[in-house]
Amino acid sequence: MGDGAFASYKPSMRFGFFLLASLSLAGPVFADDEIIVTAERRAQSISTLPSNAAALTRDDLDSVGAQAPSEALNRLPGVAIHRGSGVESLPAIRSPVLTGGQGAGSFLVLEDGVPIRAPGFANINALYETSLDFAERVEVTRGPGSALYGSNAVHGVVNVVTTAPVEVRDLHYSFDCDIKEAWRPRWTDVDASVGSFGRFAARVSFDSGLNVTTNHCSGFEDTWFARSTRRSRLSLSTRNEDGWRDNASLDEEHAHVGIDDELGDWSIASRLAFVNLEQETAGFVEGTNAYRNEALSRANANPEAYRNSKVLRAQAALSREIGEDWSLSITPFARWVDTDLLQHFLPSRALEETSQTGGGVQGALYWDPSEDFSLILGADVDRTTGDLREFQSRATQPAGYTQGLHYDYTVDATVLAAYAQASWAFATDWRIVAGVRGEQSTYDYDNRAPTGDVGRFRRPADRRDDFETLTPKLGLIYTITDQSGAWLNLARGARAPQASDLYSLQTQQQPGDQKAETIDSAELGWRIRFANDARLELALYAMNKKNSAFRNADGFTVPFARTRHEGVELSGALPLTDAFELSGWATYAEHTYAFNDPVTRAGESIVSGADIDSAPRRLANAQLTWTPTDALSAEIGWTHMGAYLTNAAGTRRYPGHDVFDLRANWKATDAVELYGAVRNLADVRYAERADFAFGNDRYFPAESRAVTVGVRARR
Repeated sequence: MGDGAFASYKPSMRFGFFLLASLSLAGPVFADDEIIVTAERRAQSISTLPSNAAALTRDDLDSVGAQAPSEALNRLPGVAIHRGSGVESLPAIRSPVLTGGQGAGSFLVLEDGVPIRAPGFANINALYETSLDFAERVEVTRGPGSALYGSNAVHGVVNVVTTAPVEVRDLHYSFDCDIKEAWRPRWTDVDASVGSFGRFAARVSFDSGLNVTTNHCSGFEDTWFARSTRRSRLSLSTRNEDGWRDNASLDEEHAHVGIDDELGDWSIASRLAFVNLEQETAGFVEGTNAYRNEALSRANANPEAYRNSKVLRAQAALSREIGEDWSLSITPFARWVDTDLLQHFLPSRALEETSQTGGGVQGALYWDPSEDFSLILGADVDRTTGDLREFQSRATQPAGYTQGLHYDYTVDATVLAAYAQASWAFATDWRIVAGVRGEQSTYDYDNRAPTGDVGRFRRPADRRDDFETLTPKLGLIYTITDQSGAWLNLARGARAPQASDLYSLQTQQQPGDQKAETIDSAELGWRIRFANDARLELALYAMNKKNSAFRNADGFTVPFARTRHEGVELSGALPLTDAFELSGWATYAEHTYAFNDPVTRAGESIVSGADIDSAPRRLANAQLTWTPTDALSAEIGWTHMGAYLTNAAGTRRYPGHDVFDLRANWKATDAVELYGAVRNLADVRYAERADFAFGNDRYFPAESRAVTVGVRARR
């Protein structure tokens, strides 16, 4: 099982029991009519995809009532996002928990099919920037994405699909009348909750339609009816909390506007999103097993830390039919981001100020001559200017973290891509999906600080860097019966380095040495739906990644890394009685180094075959749901996090944890629902995140038992 502390670790009895029980279960979101929109940027049945995609619906999201995006997404197979302080999180999808540029650049986060950040300026905490409060569904693809997606679609793709405005009622017109038109909004969705540690959350949505009134009619009795093509929705939400830990309050506001309309032969879906975040951040607690001490866990050694961010995004998806078999989709988009944060996770505690402004366009031409064949040809353009300034005001601590300016630069980034993807049912019950994407990323870097080395920081001179990637995809789908199918998926994912990987260098790094990261993935899957409505999905995967880079326990970059990722995922839902259902997923994975590092850094030596740190082999998430009536439901949920190493040397580890939550929902009327939740029901002392860095065991301690109650109304 690799070297280090895991050498003697054995599977737990409780995990083995759940894994055996799961053999009779099925994917919690798979159904024979499941519709996925991410793979081709249009709706299609999951049975036509060589896909491991999974989704949470609006009802799922409301049932969870997540206080952080990770709480909802971790219900999906293979997803194990570690929560930090406030909105902060570290992603993991078929991967170890990834940090820094590797974590930000390995996962593509979309909203309505458009990346929420430019490829070279991704945010590791990207989920808080999405409109999750207003989502109709959230889809997650595990592993590399389809040919329609490029940079950052390495370990996974997350797509937040926002709720479309509702259809407008029929409009009544009379001949020879004085017609008056007016936009009249009405609320359609209200949700409010309060909870432990000063929590308050609320959201409201308004839908507007074109209302028509008539007067002064000239006596004609004939009338006709029409339907307005214009629909709009305004959604607002706020989230506030005092914080379980000292000086860890959070204020977060989201706004979202959706307008659907038609202009001639074009259908237009316009979206505008705004996010405002003001967070007082709690840093790591340090010391071996410090998370087990509640008094120590609730303290905050970094009361000066904060994260403030503003985000504005706009997009308009234009689509039309061209003849009988062709259709065209064009989506221009723009984005603006401004973020300041105090880097509590580094010894320098430096202030990082970043911004980005830019946009682009996505274009796709679809040819669908029959149900047996389709072809997609497309091109994407993204042009963004990003700025970064890092300044350390406190005294040098430890050596190398020089007081004063670390970095100050701007980067103009251009990404050009072209792709083609075809789907062909070449025989009865067989379908092949093949595609390829070519992408070029260009960075023009302008250094605004003195060139050279300052402490451990290296500031390169002005330069230009280009990266080209080619990512082929090949999938095979076999329909065994109407209720079961299997797939084979071979795919390459790739990403150009993040701008910070290229230009926020350390003294042991040379500008221009960085290469594009690639991952080659092979996956075999099977899904089935049984007569009793039980469902089963099984997926096995193996991936090889090269040219990645990560930070070691002393914060220095280890370049040109190679890693291997192998695992099996089992997910399901099993009706036990008319009132009880068991659902969930379990995964066993081995994430290992596939190279030997000749340089010993911070006491760590990388040995090929050793387990990667922050990579638990065993993960599980399960819910037992009780629905005695249509109006009442309750569930007890279980989250299992297996043990994992916290340093590459294999000398430190976190023992894992098991946590239970309780939730209940009661429909008081057809329109009003009351809900409540008790998180960490057994009041377990555990860590949301554990690592070893700069000579210390560090933890983000989890909250103690917490209660939430709320009310939800829909029109």
